[in-house]
Amino acid sequence: MKDTETEPFSFTSMRQAAPVHIPERQFIQSHDGIRLAYYPFLSEKKTHANVILIHGGGAHSLAGYEHIASTLQHDFHVNVFLLDLRGHGHSQGKKGDTPSVTDVWQDISQVLDAIKQEHKGAMYLCGHSSGAGLLLNYMSWPEKREVDGYFFIAPEFGYKSGTARADQIPFATVQVWKFILSAMTKGSLMSHSEAVRFHYPAWVVEQDPLLLTAITVNLSLALTPSAPKKQFAKMDRPYGMFVGSKDELYDVETFLPYHELPKEPIKKQSVYQVLEGHTHLSILLEAGKQIGRNIQMWNPSVS
Repeated sequence: MKDTETEPFSFTSMRQAAPVHIPERQFIQSHDGIRLAYYPFLSEKKTHANVILIHGGGAHSLAGYEHIASTLQHDFHVNVFLLDLRGHGHSQGKKGDTPSVTDVWQDISQVLDAIKQEHKGAMYLCGHSSGAGLLLNYMSWPEKREVDGYFFIAPEFGYKSGTARADQIPFATVQVWKFILSAMTKGSLMSHSEAVRFHYPAWVVEQDPLLLTAITVNLSLALTPSAPKKQFAKMDRPYGMFVGSKDELYDVETFLPYHELPKEPIKKQSVYQVLEGHTHLSILLEAGKQIGRNIQMWNPSVS
């Protein structure tokens, strides 16, 4: 029996969604030899745009993200690459962990480099939930690769973001003392200890055993912006930010002030949109259309 009233967000939309064709899993070797799994949804037409999509906390590429990829591939002729973060899905690495915080960011650079060698055209990064938090951290990293734009879908910008709903059923429980001890010892203690537990319903984990129920201090730091508003204000590329009006985790009105932070030239090219009726997960069924329209606006050669 499923007690949906005690679940942090609804999984109904994902269960009811029609399946899409999944391409054969591929691998890219990262800087430290770890093999990162990804799924290339390639346009049948010649395209001028590529999107790398990063999943949310404890999730993996095929936990709903294939719907965004399929929409962009077929309706907008955009190449999409769904990436399993290290320690997630079918990527290698200790589950829910990373040797260092920057290894996760280096992985993104490695994937960008590999895809740019094979595919021409504009390159966009997209993240959902804490995958969007990871993108904000990556964008703030001095060693990042340049891209043409960002997409933040139902973004989890962390505990300093001020975006949480007061009445939310928490999706994650955090052991703060482990983060404090890790910081005090410059990472020598607790960095690889599980410190964030995700409250996926038991029946969901039973149906999808690739979902992680916990991540370590290091991995959490890689995904969680340390100063989200300051970081967002330094946005250096146009972006699209989309949030569902019925998102169970966020107070949707708190995202509009973020849209006011970047410099005017960036803001003028960027889009913030509340998608009516959509929840934290159902937005994955609609976001492909919004991303595609944005790419067409920025890149008119995309049909």
